[in-house]
Amino acid sequence: MRKVFWGVVVWSLCLAGSALAVEGFPPMLFAAEGAHKIIRYGTQGEVVWEHPAEMARDVWALPNSNVLFCVNEGYDSARHDNRSGVLEVTPGNKVVFAFWTTGQVWSCQRMLDGNTLVGASSQGRLLVVNPESKIVKSIQLVSAPGHSCQRNVRELPNGDFLVAEESAHAVRQYSPEGKLLREIKVPFAPYSVVRLDGGDTIVCGQQTMVRVDGSGQVVWTLQGADIPEMRIRWFAGIQVLPNGNIFICNAGGGVPFLEVSPERQVVWHSPASMAIPMGHGVHRLDVGGRPRK
Repeated sequence: MRKVFWGVVVWSLCLAGSALAVEGFPPMLFAAEGAHKIIRYGTQGEVVWEHPAEMARDVWALPNSNVLFCVNEGYDSARHDNRSGVLEVTPGNKVVFAFWTTGQVWSCQRMLDGNTLVGASSQGRLLVVNPESKIVKSIQLVSAPGHSCQRNVRELPNGDFLVAEESAHAVRQYSPEGKLLREIKVPFAPYSVVRLDGGDTIVCGQQTMVRVDGSGQVVWTLQGADIPEMRIRWFAGIQVLPNGNIFICNAGGGVPFLEVSPERQVVWHSPASMAIPMGHGVHRLDVGGRPRK
């Protein structure tokens, strides 16, 4: 297995755009589907890099400073014949990896062994793709193929896969061989899922976020109604930070980015004065280690 160091990604890039200066803004990558771009924001909320990306909803900063994201060309929620896939680009906007398939693709992740995990929702499958862009594994999900079959899909350190299966209102864990190992049912449409070091699982989606323990019991809940000033629409892309706080992309909501503590307190949010396109996927760049997102 190829070993990878997941350090903090640091780039020296020319300014690609500008925004109203915001003190304390967390540097991040953002899959801004409303702008048809991947955007990197700097520490004052300024745009420091961007790359065209049609209907992208998941984005990663890689240890080699490249950016990995999924795309959907000619997107229509009712159709499943669009060209879609996953791209890796350099800070200089050169494409160095491209995998193309058909139908809606909502998530991606560079795996620990160097392969790439692709969440092919229209196909109802997880695809594992090697560096030569060849499919080396295909796992059929329990949920029927379609627009809402799945949202974010993540590899666990032991090689299992966690899948937010939106249409089923469930998070399901599959073995590398495709065997269903566990199901967590939730009373909402899930979008993201993160397994914590202690075994608990964070699940978020439409208006709700929960923390579930190893026995399946909900031990913590955050509702959009608990923080009405944030005008939550969807708890979409999330990232659990080293201090236990959760960074949230509120897709299509009133406040696009916010950070909440384990006590359910909003400790930071993007200012109303900052124009931010609609989007779902985020990756904070100011924390080390393999991102929990």
